[in-house]
Amino acid sequence: MTSRVAHVLGALNFGGVETNALNLVRDMADDDVGTDVYYTGIAASPREEEFIAAADRYVWCPLKKYQQFQFVLELSRRFRVAPRPDVVLSYAFGNHLWVAIAARIAGVSRCYVRVAADPGRDQRTKWKSLAMAHAARPFCNGEVAISSHLGEQLKKELHLPSSRIRVIRNGCDVEGIATKAQLARGRRGSNEQPSILMIARMDDAKDQATLIRAGSAMLRSGLGIRIRLAGDGPERPHLQALCRSLGIENSVQFLGVRTDIPDLLGSSDIAVLSSKTEGLGTVLLEAMSASTPVVASDLPACREVLEGGLCGMMFPVGDAGALAEAVRRLLADKDMRDQIVRRAFERVSTYYHVARMTTEYRQLLVGGSSDPLGDERLS
Repeated sequence: MTSRVAHVLGALNFGGVETNALNLVRDMADDDVGTDVYYTGIAASPREEEFIAAADRYVWCPLKKYQQFQFVLELSRRFRVAPRPDVVLSYAFGNHLWVAIAARIAGVSRCYVRVAADPGRDQRTKWKSLAMAHAARPFCNGEVAISSHLGEQLKKELHLPSSRIRVIRNGCDVEGIATKAQLARGRRGSNEQPSILMIARMDDAKDQATLIRAGSAMLRSGLGIRIRLAGDGPERPHLQALCRSLGIENSVQFLGVRTDIPDLLGSSDIAVLSSKTEGLGTVLLEAMSASTPVVASDLPACREVLEGGLCGMMFPVGDAGALAEAVRRLLADKDMRDQIVRRAFERVSTYYHVARMTTEYRQLLVGGSSDPLGDERLS
C-alpha cells in the first residue's frame, strides 16, 4: 500500500456525515490505500459494525469531557502503531484541534478537517469555532467545506484564509438510490393518501415542528395527507406532544431511525426539509436522486443545492403557512412536479455524485493536492 488514511469520527450514527464517511472509507479500502477508522465517541454506536467491516483497522479512542490532554497522548500513541497513517481526516470541527495535535506528535505528515455545519449559526458557536479553528492552524493543513456556502462562511465568520479552504461537495449513490426508490414507488397503491416525508435528526435545528404545523393547516383545510417523520432525537417527545395538541396525532407517523431511506423516498410524494440551519442537507441529494420533489427552507446551503429553487420549492425559515402552500401547489400540479424532479436528477447526477466526491477526496488525501478549491475558488 502506498498511502494510508485515518478517518477520525466523533459519532457513528445514521446521519449524512457518517454516510459520506462510510462511502469514502469503502472507496479507499483497496490495494492502493489503507484505511483506518478512529471513533472518538464515549458510547457504543449503532453503526459501528459497518465501519469495522469497511475499514482495514478500527480503533476506539474515546474523547472524554475535560480529558483532552489524555486523549491527545492516547490518540498519538495509537497513530504511531504500525502501519502509521500518512494523512488524517477529522470529521468533528472543533475537536479537530486535539486530533491535529495528536497527529503532529505522532509524526503524521498531513491533517485536514471536514466542515459540515455552519460555524456562525449563533454567537456562542461562532466564538467557540473561531477559537478552535485558529488554535488548530499550526497543526492542521486545511479545512474541507461540504458546500460553497460553508467555504464562504469559514472565510467570512472565522476569518480563515482562502488558501486553507477546499470545497468538496457531499455526494450520494445516485443510481442505487434511484433504483430502490423506483421499486418502492411501484409497490404503492393507487388510492393511497399523499405522503409527506421528512428525514432528519429530531433536534431544534431541524425544526420538524414547522412541518407539523403546516400539516395541521392542510388537514384542517380538508386536504387528505399523512406526514411521516424518520429519525430520532431529543425533540421527539415535544413533537409528539405538539401533534396531540393540534389533534393530528393519527395523521403523523414517527418512524424512528431508518436505514431504508431510498424506499421511504420512493413511497412518498414530497420530501420536506424544514431546517433552521444546514451545511448542505444530504437528504436533499437523496430525494433528488429518488425523483421525489423537494420543499426546503430557504437557507443558503439549500438554495445552493436546489439551484436557487429550480430543483425544488423553497419557503422562508419557520413559515408554516408558506410550507403548506408549497406542498399544496406541488400536489396539485403534476407538470410542475415532473419538471422539478427532472432538473433535480440532472443536477444531482452532475454535481453531487458519490464518484465525484470520492475522486476529489482521493486527490486531496492520497494525491496530496495543494489546490485549495479545485475548480471552485473563494474570492
